[in-house]
Amino acid sequence: MSKAPKSQKIALPALRGIMGDWVYYSALMKMSEVGQRVSYANEVHKNKQLSDMIQRRLKSTRSKEIARYIHEQPERFFNSLVIATYDGQPNWYAVAGVSASDNSLDEVELSEEAVASVGFLTLRGDEKLFAIDGQHRLAGIKKAIRDGLNQDPVDELSVIFVAHKQSSKGHERTRRLFTTLNKTAKPVSKGDIIALDEDDVMAICARRLIETTKNFGQSRIAFVANNNLPSSNFESLTTIGNLYDVLKTVFTKIPSPVKETSPTLKNFRPSDDRLDEFFEFSKKFFSTLGKNFEEIDEFFRAKDTEAVVRKYRGSHGGSALFRPIGIQIFVEIIAKLSKDHSLSEAVQIASKLPRTLSAEPFSGLMWDTSTQTILNAHKVTLREVLCYMVGCSSYSEKHLTERYSKALGVEEIDLPKQVI
Repeated sequence: MSKAPKSQKIALPALRGIMGDWVYYSALMKMSEVGQRVSYANEVHKNKQLSDMIQRRLKSTRSKEIARYIHEQPERFFNSLVIATYDGQPNWYAVAGVSASDNSLDEVELSEEAVASVGFLTLRGDEKLFAIDGQHRLAGIKKAIRDGLNQDPVDELSVIFVAHKQSSKGHERTRRLFTTLNKTAKPVSKGDIIALDEDDVMAICARRLIETTKNFGQSRIAFVANNNLPSSNFESLTTIGNLYDVLKTVFTKIPSPVKETSPTLKNFRPSDDRLDEFFEFSKKFFSTLGKNFEEIDEFFRAKDTEAVVRKYRGSHGGSALFRPIGIQIFVEIIAKLSKDHSLSEAVQIASKLPRTLSAEPFSGLMWDTSTQTILNAHKVTLREVLCYMVGCSSYSEKHLTERYSKALGVEEIDLPKQVI
């Protein structure tokens, strides 16, 4: 474990608090000090293999993404890291200069407990510190420092210190805190990202499409964060969650001036001019769909979309493009075709494919004719069968025929005829 020299003593402004049977200190610590002094939670385990498991989890692309975020995002912000400490002599010094009856604080009454909670935590330099919450952030911080971190002013991080004891009970107690923090932490929901994220390019463009274009305005998109359209919806083409997924495929898989990797699109807001390029390309993509797929064109042109939606989505089946899974499959096919064709040509080729759910190859792969419901289990097989029909499948004909046969539960079957 790397640690600061013994002589390097620091004093951190901190608050002292109590929750349950934990006494903790919420402090401010420079990013460079965090990177230098704090190690990973492998200290929780004496067993080397268990420690190695933790280290392997940290050897991911996330540390690179976080390091880049630190270097490139001026609006960067982290929530608090939780750090366990043992050995050395961390000391707490309460601020004595403010009394509970001091009238200089706008006559706010300060309790003795509040006054006693404000102070400084000193670290001598020989403490052993390890993160029990925020390990990926720590890995990103360490990488950012290794790559050369030149900040003015230097970032200060919110850090919560808890005491760890080097005993079997101490290890058990710290492990429990480690798992509690990581089990109860919930990732930001997809719905929140789409509605609020100001860095995620797909979220920004999805909102702009809804707010500024006729094709997706008002009730033309269902405000559902997943890909499940309510059965009672007869106004929307698809869900906002599916629109987000489609944009992700368009921006990451279709060769274009805006093509970019998913982590970059999610985490690094481009310039306003660059955002305009993404937005214009998204409009171009959907405009091209409308010019080549008659049912999409009908939907975009309709003043009242209900009649169009009922025509193409219902218990009768309708068009695959009026189901979220169907749109996603066709966009992926267009992305594959666009490797060898222009976007316009790729969409035109894809438009030659059948889209009626009650006919092959959708019947049995995407549409259950007996229950009149959507099937989701055979998405890859359906996509590759459709790709085969336009000459861009990644599978051999023999392998694809076997998958098609197995999915339909038929011993011998031929693939659908190619359309080009």
